[in-house]
Amino acid sequence: MSNLENLTEKILEDAKNQASIIEEESKSVNDRIINSKIKEANEEKKRILDRAASEASLLKERTISNAELKARNEKLRAKQEVIDKVFNIAKERLGNLDEDKYISYLQSTLKNLKLTGEEFLVVPKTMRDKVKKLGIRLKVSEDEVVDSGFLIKDEGTTLNYTFDSLVEHNRDEFEAEIAQSLFKE
Repeated sequence: MSNLENLTEKILEDAKNQASIIEEESKSVNDRIINSKIKEANEEKKRILDRAASEASLLKERTISNAELKARNEKLRAKQEVIDKVFNIAKERLGNLDEDKYISYLQSTLKNLKLTGEEFLVVPKTMRDKVKKLGIRLKVSEDEVVDSGFLIKDEGTTLNYTFDSLVEHNRDEFEAEIAQSLFKE
């Protein structure tokens, strides 16, 4: 039996060696699989982090851009309010011209117009008597008044020289100049 025992021992030893080799190979394969999965996970983690960083950067840029746009719009709105205030002050000052300046403006404007003498002149109520005393060839309206400036009315035609109308008519022309003067940048 010693041969049988030797043979059994040899078979067992070979089986143990083979099991050890299989175990080593299995461990090696497991390590390769685990390392491969760890590598894949790290690569995916890097892609996710890179994408998140890119999205965060883009979001940051958009947020900054939106904030800058809002600030610019607020600044423009504030500037427009100041410009509107300037035009309102101009209208108010023109509406409060003293009699002499008003009469001078009226006479110089009428002098440059080709009128038939059949037109009606509509003036502010406070200037009506003063204008009548000028002896101009236009009839001064008793029924109608304007707040500032004057109107010249004929059959179906009205020439508007009210200060509000003149300021608004020339607004585009003066707005850029006023903005440049007020907001030197």
